[in-house]
Amino acid sequence: MAWLDEYLESTEKSLAQMDLSTISPTSWRHTQPLFAQAWLNWFSKIVDTVKEKNIPYATIAQFFPPDLCREHLFFTLEDVKVAKWPQEKRLEYADFFYQLLNAQMEPGDLFGIQGSTRPKLDLAAIRAKTFQTGTPDSARALGRLYNAAYNLSTALYLDYYMGNGIENYGPYPLGGGRILVVKEMRHLFPTLLWPRFQAAADHVKLYCIYQDVSFSTTLIACHGNYVGDPIFGLKAWRLEKDGKAVEDLDEIRNLTQNLAENGSRQWKELLALSEEKLIRKSIEIRCFIFKPLCDALGLDWRPTSKLLNAAKGKTLQDGWNTWRHPKTEKAQKAYWRKIWDPRIDVYPDPTEKQRTASPGLKAEA
Repeated sequence: MAWLDEYLESTEKSLAQMDLSTISPTSWRHTQPLFAQAWLNWFSKIVDTVKEKNIPYATIAQFFPPDLCREHLFFTLEDVKVAKWPQEKRLEYADFFYQLLNAQMEPGDLFGIQGSTRPKLDLAAIRAKTFQTGTPDSARALGRLYNAAYNLSTALYLDYYMGNGIENYGPYPLGGGRILVVKEMRHLFPTLLWPRFQAAADHVKLYCIYQDVSFSTTLIACHGNYVGDPIFGLKAWRLEKDGKAVEDLDEIRNLTQNLAENGSRQWKELLALSEEKLIRKSIEIRCFIFKPLCDALGLDWRPTSKLLNAAKGKTLQDGWNTWRHPKTEKAQKAYWRKIWDPRIDVYPDPTEKQRTASPGLKAEA
């Protein structure tokens, strides 16, 4: 499993020094330790079904996109250490996500360490589609749409599971100084999670061709960085809403307004949840992310009563207290690197002196 070293390097680069006080209303380090063992037991049905039925990873990879593979490998690596699972099982579950990712990616930069997220695409088929000419006006309209979907995704899926709602693919070199970047905004209408929710689209896909602009991403592929001028550098674009092309900028602006308004309402609903309901919702969201994969395997995606009950009577501060919290950057990097590495037997194992107050999040409300 030589790939683990590259993955851990990318994880450290992207996440080791993340300021969790910027995440609202809580973080995975508050919620996931509360039900880590029960979650792994729930997830085992997916791993076991794939193994028992000898299902090729290439067959099911389409149901769990690259960003989700990278992120949920990360979450699972922390869970198996919290639950103190044996090395053999830790490596088995890590390999599951790696195989899903590897089956759908171009060779090379699997973990974004070189700044890319490139699943296998039929570039010839994409370029044969009808594209609109890029203008500064269209570039700004499309940027606002992406920002609205980004904000909505954080409200629907919590800040740390928002990869279920938004992801960037690319860059794909096209020659002549041009690149293709694909922005996918998906699962924007999840009434199974939020029954009262309404949105004008569930799935929006945006293809952007840039000239003399470079694009990069990280392990977390909802984040993108541009060098150059993406406003004047946008030369062509195509937008598909629920599978149908949208060419009119006014229609795109109306969609943006709808997503933005729904995002504002959804944030209010999310922030109004009690701590107990927020913890329960985090469990439901995490399971829902695996729904396409569960559907493909003939499994029930919903959390079991045993999983839901695992967090009963626990608080977000309890979850936060699972971890050691080294004070220096050097000590933090060393601690998390050992936690994330499934090959070594190092566990959270906090002491009372090492416990700290939650960093201004919902846990203290």
